[in-house]
Amino acid sequence: MMKNNEDQNIKEPLKKRLLKFGIGFAAILAFYLIIAAGATPPGICGEVLRHNRANNIDASPLFYSEVENIRELQAAVQAMREKIDKK
Repeated sequence: MMKNNEDQNIKEPLKKRLLKFGIGFAAILAFYLIIAAGATPPGICGEVLRHNRANNIDASPLFYSEVENIRELQAAVQAMREKIDKK
């Protein structure tokens, strides 16, 4: 069964494969340009993004990874887990 698929891919004309590649590349490029231009998706996701931009909120993953008192928070979580395990 796999051999048939491989044979079909080899036999497919180069022009057709390049056309498929070009269409896919153009679609990805168009999506990138729309996002880079500042367009936001509709719905709740778009509302969150627009709210964050309007209020100058940095909601990147790096922002959330920079917790100042992470050691104390980890110790508190560990204590809660131990308390739950004892029950």
